[in-house]
Order: sequence, then C-alpha cells, then structure tokens
Amino acid sequence: MVVNIQQAVSQKTAGFLTDEKIVIETLNLFFYYSSDSPALKDVNIIIPQKKVTAFIGPSGCGKSTLLRCFNRMNDLIPGTYHEGKVLIEGEDINKTGIRLERLRNKVGMVFQKSNPFPMSIWENVAFGPKVNGITDNTDLDEMVKSALIQADLWREVKERLDQSALDLSGGQQQRLCIARALANKPHIILMDEPASALDPISTGKIEETIDELKNQYTIVIVTHNMQQAARVSDYTAFMMTGEIIEFNDTRTLFTNPDKKLTEEYITGRFG
Repeated sequence: MVVNIQQAVSQKTAGFLTDEKIVIETLNLFFYYSSDSPALKDVNIIIPQKKVTAFIGPSGCGKSTLLRCFNRMNDLIPGTYHEGKVLIEGEDINKTGIRLERLRNKVGMVFQKSNPFPMSIWENVAFGPKVNGITDNTDLDEMVKSALIQADLWREVKERLDQSALDLSGGQQQRLCIARALANKPHIILMDEPASALDPISTGKIEETIDELKNQYTIVIVTHNMQQAARVSDYTAFMMTGEIIEFNDTRTLFTNPDKKLTEEYITGRFG
C-alpha cells in the first residue's frame, strides 16, 4: 500500500509534498544505542515514492542511524531500542510478526564500503533470488542480466560472469552491490555514503545509476558531500544532533533555506 500524502500524520513537516505519494514515514521516532541520550529525537519525516531523498549533516548527526531504521539494520547492534513508529508502505515495520528477510528484500541497502561476496559475479547477483527459492538457471540468468543492466554494469562484465567479484575495481564492486540489491526486486533502495570511497569517475557512474534507478525505485541516500546531494536528490533533509532541522525540495533547501542553521551548514560555516 502507498499512502497518499494527504493522509500522512506528519504532513505538517513537509507541506511541499502535497502532490506526492509516500512510502516511508516516521512518527515521533526516538532511537537509543543505550539508555543515555537518544541518537534520534522525535523524528517525523515522509519519503516520497520514486524520488531521491538525501540526508545531509555533520558526522554523528544521526543520518545513518535514521537510514538503518528503515530496514531494521540497527537491530544487529545489542542494546538498541526505539520509541515511535516507522511505516513502510503504511506498515509498522517494528510490530510483532514482521519477517525481517521480507522487509530487507523490499528495502534493499548499499553500504559505504562495497562488500561483494567472495564468489563469482553471477553468484553475487543470483544469491538473493536463490535464497528466496528460485532455482531455475534460466530464470536466474535473466534476473542477473536485468539487475546488472540496471546497475550499468552488464556491458563491462557480461563476458566474465564466472570470474571472482573481488577482481572488479572499487567502482564496479559498488555497482555490483547495487545489482545484488536490485535482484531482490526491492521497492526502496537505501544508500549509505555509496560513493565516499570512490574516485570522481566512479562516483559519476554511481550518480548516473542513481538518476536512472529513481524512475523505478524510491531511493534514500546518506551523503557528506553536499554537492552530490544537490546533483542527485529531489528532496533533502538536513540533520543535527539527531533531529531533522529542515526538510525541503533540494533546490529550495540549498538556495533559500528557512533555517539559519541550515544556511550556516551549507555555506560551510561549520561541519
């Protein structure tokens, strides 16, 4: 189910999204790594469908923590807990009975450091579908090819699918990780600093891939690179100390921010 923005409890936080549909919503979200002060404080945000939304802000502001709340990757850290709600396509993902493998198929993730499995290129991309019960090699071949085409990697690797993924360049490995996520047929793709370790040419390839993918997927990206946020995103949220300071369409946030703190950050006065 996709929730119309008019129905969103948190629409007051993003009135500019009136004509959009949303697939992610947080309601009064607090997140704790321990019993001390929260890493996220009363976060209310809505993420529109088939757009790129960027989270920016200084290190330690909660960007990656918030991103990982969308597929419960924070569950892997002992002692963490949350208050409030995270809704994906209208469903509370923290309610009892949620199957995490189903959630993480729907909400794919690409990490800061590329992490291909120590197996062939083909096996990397086919891994998720095989885990999900697909065994026919013809079907798997089609899924692998489709995912690699979407990740803009097919032309570079189609003649060596049986070679180790670890032999690929850093940029190719990251696009392979994007393809691996796409093979699970996600609705949403989370990207945590996906180009921070790459050279400018590889970064450009990743950004071109993001621009193509948003026609089919909802993408949420964390980036320290404000120029990258300005280039690839439709909407941007600026965070500080676990809070959303400002959320707007990217052009407005970068050229005419509402909050003085936002202006100071994007003009380089701190951070």
